[in-house]
Amino acid sequence: MFNMKHMKIAIFVLTVSILGTSALIVNSGNLAYAQGNKTQGNVTTTIDADSLIKALKARHPVLAQLVTNEDKDLVVKFKDLDTKEALKTALALNMLHLLQQYREIDEPQ
Repeated sequence: MFNMKHMKIAIFVLTVSILGTSALIVNSGNLAYAQGNKTQGNVTTTIDADSLIKALKARHPVLAQLVTNEDKDLVVKFKDLDTKEALKTALALNMLHLLQQYREIDEPQ
């Protein structure tokens, strides 16, 4: 009885290992091609910061009204907006600052 129990466990482990190994062998071809859509060569992307800045200012009129980066005027204008719109405008302002920094770095000197 004791010997039969160990034999069943051994057969179960052997069956699972054979099935796992065969599944790994069959799917190894698919695993090898997983990186097939990788781009070849030296691909660089550029961001058109000017068009993105214009789109942000068109979508958020409060940002379009800002002439300089004066935070005092911005706080007053945020108070007039509802909470959700103020948060969206604040995030857009951060994106605007990042795009301006990107444009400054990207410009040839």
